[in-house]
Amino acid sequence: MSDSDRNVTPPAADDLDGYDDLEGFDADEFLQEWQEADRTAVELLREALPGVAEASAPQEALATASQRVRDRLTDWPYRHLAAAADWGRRLPADDETLWTQAAGALVSMHGESGLGSHEESSLMALQHADWAGAVIGLTRAGVGTRAWPEDLFDLADKCPEIEGSYEPDDREPIVFAFGLMVPIWEALGALDEHRRLTPLGHWGLPRALAWAWDGSLDEE
Repeated sequence: MSDSDRNVTPPAADDLDGYDDLEGFDADEFLQEWQEADRTAVELLREALPGVAEASAPQEALATASQRVRDRLTDWPYRHLAAAADWGRRLPADDETLWTQAAGALVSMHGESGLGSHEESSLMALQHADWAGAVIGLTRAGVGTRAWPEDLFDLADKCPEIEGSYEPDDREPIVFAFGLMVPIWEALGALDEHRRLTPLGHWGLPRALAWAWDGSLDEE
């Protein structure tokens, strides 16, 4: 089964494949399907990770990471995260909002990230199932779990909440895309210098996905 068959929602919400005749493409219908995919994915996160939804943020780590974002907005990767989150000149005032949006900014870009076109298109090609499967698997495995790109692919492939499985040809592009995210999540403190999940990442990565999908892990 190919990556496009891996779903947390009906397949029609996944992408534009199959719309060979764009004159027959209904943009409103597609938008509604995509929004439903977002809602379903957020609900899946809540159901799969109830303990995380109820957890409090590790305040010291959150404050340190958030201040690093504020202090280094002209540096990689923070300038790309700010652009993708569409902050403009006004950053979120509180640490939880700022960090969550930074960690989720490249999952569903609200603005142009400034990354190269190949990198940006690779990230945008990842589906709800790829992100959710990797983060659910990583979070469920717990703090200290290794999160190299290959590990994230394997976690996504084995996630029981995600229907279907990958084909061999799916591995290379998905590992490449996760390879773009791993150093960014490390820069944000979600992963440590050995690329293992931190308490901040355990609390925050599911919340970052929920924000990217216009939802919240904390609210129905």
